[in-house]
Amino acid sequence: MGSPLYEASVIEIYQNACDLLSHISPSPLTLARVAGTLLVYQIEDTEPEEMKWFNTQVKQCLDEEEVEELIESVYRTDAL
Repeated sequence: MGSPLYEASVIEIYQNACDLLSHISPSPLTLARVAGTLLVYQIEDTEPEEMKWFNTQVKQCLDEEEVEELIESVYRTDAL
């Protein structure tokens, strides 16, 4: 992962995760998993389109379970 993150970057990632999940009441674990996914996307210089897709998908989730399923599908190695 290289160099440490600045506090401002960490706060921004956390706030982005909170904003994405503002339409549901997520557990701390789900919030952490969304923030972790955003962090990985940032570190890996993920394409903007892929980040936009993830953000849109999270916003469309109706509950915490759907968010968890989305995150699992993103990291699933057997995806088509």
